[in-house]
Amino acid sequence: MVVAVLTKVRGIVEAVADESLTVRVDPFAIEVLIPEHTRRMVQSKVGEPIELHTIFYLEGGPMVGRLVPRLIGFLSAIDREFFDVFCSVDGVGVRKALRAMVRPVRELARLIQDQDVKLLSTFPGIGEATAERIVAKLRRKVGKYALIVGTEPALGAAAAESNGAVENAEPDVIRDTYAALLSVGHTESQARQAIDRVLAGKKKFKSVADMIEAIYLQSR
Repeated sequence: MVVAVLTKVRGIVEAVADESLTVRVDPFAIEVLIPEHTRRMVQSKVGEPIELHTIFYLEGGPMVGRLVPRLIGFLSAIDREFFDVFCSVDGVGVRKALRAMVRPVRELARLIQDQDVKLLSTFPGIGEATAERIVAKLRRKVGKYALIVGTEPALGAAAAESNGAVENAEPDVIRDTYAALLSVGHTESQARQAIDRVLAGKKKFKSVADMIEAIYLQSR
C-alpha cells in the first residue's frame, strides 16, 4: 500500500483560528494546525497566498477510540525540523509544542542553549519540570537553530574551505557544520568566517554540536 505524505501546501489563507488556519487549495479547504508564533504572523493575511511546510500525523489512540489525521504547518522547513526535535522531549506532545512555540525558533533555541529554565517555564504548557527536561535533552541539539539568520535559503553547498587550524577538527565535522550554518540562513562567506574563528583557537572539536556551540558562544 502506498501512503501519500504531504510535506508542503500552497494555497490561499481562507481563515485563521486560535490554533489553526484554513488553506484553500481548490477544490479543497484544508485545516492546518500552526504554532502560536505563526498564527500571529498570518492572522492578517486572510485572502493572501501562503506556502506551508507540513507534517502529517494521526491524533488520538486506542483509548480515544479513533485516529484523526492532522496536518501541522510551518513557514519554513527549518521551523518544521525544530518542531520535530522539540517534540522528542518526554512530556512535550504535538499540541503542547504548538502552544509553547510563542516566539521565533531562533529565540527558543537560544533560551534552551543558555539553559534559561526560568523563562522557558513561563511558556504555555511548559512548567519548570518540563523546562528542565527540555534543556537537559536539547541543549546540545539546538545550536544551529540558535544561529538562524534571515529567511531560509536553498540547502546544499560545496564543502567549506577553511583557513583555520584544520587539525582541530575532522573534515567531516567542518563540512557538516558548514552545511548546518547554510541551512539556517548564513551565506557561504559568513559560514566560512565563523568556522575559521573557532578553528583559530586551541580547542579540539569532535562533533558538529561542539563546533556549533563554540560558534554560538562567539556570536553572543
